Amino acid sequence: MSKKIINLLFLLPLIWFSCEKELNITDFKDDFGNYEPELKIEGILQQDNPQKSIIRIIRSSAITDIDVFDGKDNDGDGEIDEYDEVLPLIQDTSAIVKIINLQTNEEFEFEFVASADSFVHWTDEENYAETNQSMVPYSGYKPKDENFSLNTCDRYKLEVYSKDFDQTITGETSVCPPVVFMDTLHTFQENFVLLNDPEGGEIFWKSVPEVTAYYVRYQEIIPVSEDDYEREYLFGFTSSRDNDLSEKYQNYSIGRESIWGMFPGAILEFTVEALSPELGKYLFSSLPMNDPQRTNLRDESGNPVLGFFGAAAAKTIYIIVEGEE
Repeated sequence: MSKKIINLLFLLPLIWFSCEKELNITDFKDDFGNYEPELKIEGILQQDNPQKSIIRIIRSSAITDIDVFDGKDNDGDGEIDEYDEVLPLIQDTSAIVKIINLQTNEEFEFEFVASADSFVHWTDEENYAETNQSMVPYSGYKPKDENFSLNTCDRYKLEVYSKDFDQTITGETSVCPPVVFMDTLHTFQENFVLLNDPEGGEIFWKSVPEVTAYYVRYQEIIPVSEDDYEREYLFGFTSSRDNDLSEKYQNYSIGRESIWGMFPGAILEFTVEALSPELGKYLFSSLPMNDPQRTNLRDESGNPVLGFFGAAAAKTIYIIVEGEE
């Protein structure tokens, strides 16, 4: 084989992979043409602050739906089909939502709120600088009664009637108590922990045996003056229980988290949310979102529905790193 032919064989793959063609997503309409939109419901009861409980109801949409994904920069910020452009278009805003305490039979109405909550969005996920953070608001259903309350260990039922789909969706969950932080090698003083090693350490906590998962959130406390301070959100993530320790302490579910990379003098707000079994199973499952083993939501015919109905109970401590900056 001549040298010219060998060179050509090496060049052909480069030519193939360097050829680019801009494709329109509607070119694949035949692949998604039979897709029927579905309801997706995400409901969380917040034990430590019931007014923060929220039920989100949206309809799923095919990526070929140009009424939702129109490929335009509608708000003029340089991004196309981003969260704040798409979310308002898929919200179910006219549903009838109520929560029922199955122990007391009390019923609580939830009403639609356009700016019910928000989440942190980074425009550059590889650089978590403060300048790249933005808060994205989203709508949802919130308690109508300002005195809405939740009883720990009681079981609650969600009922959603969607006028758009003419469907009633139900689901049940239990409200777990908040975690209890455990004494370790660190110094505990009420809600404060003194970390004497900035290189790292571990924080442990325990919960009721039914809890299999937690949500952990970090915020830095930044003093502004002698009487004031600000919180700066750092990050949050789901965490499963430590099965080995939970097996050792059979009456509890044990969680743990490593603390590292902190500088002397730092003050960290450390929050752990104990998640109900229904929510923990949903978050850590690799099954489809409408699989009956993953979702606890059902329609009138008993068919599984996308999403979940769960509860969370938050507990916060403050970690102080010994030393000066």
